[in-house]
Amino acid sequence: MKRLLFVFSLGLCASALAEPPYVDEDDPYALPPWVESDYTLPAYPKDENLVEFNVDGAPNLKAYVDKTAIGAGTPDSVIRYILVVKTNGGAVNVSYEGVRCDTSEYRIYATGTLEKTWSKARVSEWRRFKIYNQAQKSLANNYFCPNFVPIGSAREGLNALREGVHPAVGRRNYF
Repeated sequence: MKRLLFVFSLGLCASALAEPPYVDEDDPYALPPWVESDYTLPAYPKDENLVEFNVDGAPNLKAYVDKTAIGAGTPDSVIRYILVVKTNGGAVNVSYEGVRCDTSEYRIYATGTLEKTWSKARVSEWRRFKIYNQAQKSLANNYFCPNFVPIGSAREGLNALREGVHPAVGRRNYF
């Protein structure tokens, strides 16, 4: 009997994940479905606008955010930014990205080219943080998403970057 209940429970869980959540259109407290705001690609970053931040657990990386391209306080609550990551070996990756604090997801909109222009990302979808997203996770955990709440302005994010951590962040990692 226990085995049958376990199998039945697994079936319910699988079917719940396969279908979109039920939304009662007559419920006055129901939240509208999330819709991403339009965005435009910013100017390519200049070295003088880069602010370095610490990447947790990655001493071989230097990571920077372009202080002129932090987008916060948008209706969709996405924090958009330019991320520049440099390795000790000399590799440099430049990307225009967004982070959703409430869902622990990030999205790459575009990547930098050798000609210092943007190339739209071939795959640009919201993804959960993985172990290899150290720079994105550190940026979200320590600067842009204190306690899963998005910063309210670019100034707030820039102040957190300059201080080395957002004042609302405790000493634990979230993502």
